[in-house]
Amino acid sequence: MAEFPALPIWTDAYIADTQHLTNEEHGVYLRLLMFAWRSDSCSLPDNDKRLALMVGVTDKKWRTLKPNVMVFWDLEGDTYTQKKLTNTRRAVAKKSEDNRVRAERRWNGNSLISNNTGDAVAYAGAMPNPMPNASYPKPKLLREKVTTNVVTKNSRGTRWTSEDEVPPDWIMWAEDQDFDQALIMREAAKFPDYWAGISGAKGVKLDWSATWRNWIRTASQRTQQKPGAVIGFDREAVAKELEKLRNAKKSNL
Repeated sequence: MAEFPALPIWTDAYIADTQHLTNEEHGVYLRLLMFAWRSDSCSLPDNDKRLALMVGVTDKKWRTLKPNVMVFWDLEGDTYTQKKLTNTRRAVAKKSEDNRVRAERRWNGNSLISNNTGDAVAYAGAMPNPMPNASYPKPKLLREKVTTNVVTKNSRGTRWTSEDEVPPDWIMWAEDQDFDQALIMREAAKFPDYWAGISGAKGVKLDWSATWRNWIRTASQRTQQKPGAVIGFDREAVAKELEKLRNAKKSNL
């Protein structure tokens, strides 16, 4: 079994990017995405015979499919990679590791408490002693360094550049908060264009991930306040809107 059996696919973005493909090309492209996802390097070999075997077509058929299908991939040395797929793999791996650490802490019964000095300390919780009068060793206190995002006077913010995109883990966070998927993808397309065009002090931020969280919350509230607004997921409408945003962005380059 692959390390990460489930491949997250943003259906609205996928449809917007692949509307020009035939049904056969869709099937071939999806199979290649799955093969790359299951590989350790999240990539495909630069080998037409192997790629034809992966998607179950003849060498001749593969030569006709390749121009439209492989345009989504970047050739680096002897392998094909895809930036979005690689970023998604990293986000899934990070989330998996975070979940593992949290589960391990819950299993071990670890928690954070504060001592009289205000420092955070971790201790291993023990099962209740069935004999109230029996003596048992006190839990050993282990000091744990706690990092906080304290902003000092020397801290400097950064600007959002035209090449930056909303990372997949930010989008996954928004989905975990139960925001509407159509809203998430629409705002993910608007966010980079907006902040890349902001000049002056307003365009400098210390924490862009926090800016994104506030952005998506505000967008959700604004949508809910519109009379008769419907937040339901409409694939076709979202795909058309994303296509308009991409075309507008290309025309400005």
